Amino acid sequence: MPKTPAKAKAASPKTRNREATEQRLIDACERILLERGPEGIGVNNVIEEAGVGKQLLYRYFDGLPGLVSAWLERSANWPTAEELIGNRKRFEQLSLHDKFKRIQKNYLKALRERPVVTRLMASELMHPTAITEVLESASDNIGRDLARILSEFDEGRQEDLVNLSFVFYCMLNYLAMRAMTSPDCFGMDLEKPAAWRRVNKVMDTLVDRYLADASTS
Repeated sequence: MPKTPAKAKAASPKTRNREATEQRLIDACERILLERGPEGIGVNNVIEEAGVGKQLLYRYFDGLPGLVSAWLERSANWPTAEELIGNRKRFEQLSLHDKFKRIQKNYLKALRERPVVTRLMASELMHPTAITEVLESASDNIGRDLARILSEFDEGRQEDLVNLSFVFYCMLNYLAMRAMTSPDCFGMDLEKPAAWRRVNKVMDTLVDRYLADASTS
């Protein structure tokens, strides 16, 4: 007679309680980071927001930087190389110009869909703290991913691509941050889709002109 498959062992109440408490702390961390930025987060307001004891924050995360690191890993959803490229097969079929455009447009889209990430990037510049050091390490991964992607389709244009990517990286970060704090910029209202369509069009023009000019210089 065949044996009945063993049932998966259910998580103990203690494990479930810990997971629920960790999630409450992570959720509280996110709310405070979004509302006040890294300069406004502290152990006391996190535990008050989460409604848990201070000792649990230290027991589960070893302090505030550990909690922020856990939030980054579980919830921040930082843009990834795969997101910047999109469908790999279709990406490989694009021209050099269109590959570069795809990456920049996907990066801008990712920033606009992540107000928490954009807010944190602004705080890294204006209010450096021990917490922003954790965040800076995570945001640096974007730059490393971009550099790695560019190296994969060098086509003899590595220096040109890096130079242009640096300009776009700075420009798009600034515009995304500006949209959250002071959306009127050079006659554009960054709260309206038309402004971002204009930004995308400008990027297309810059890519075509710069890479064409660089190839003849």
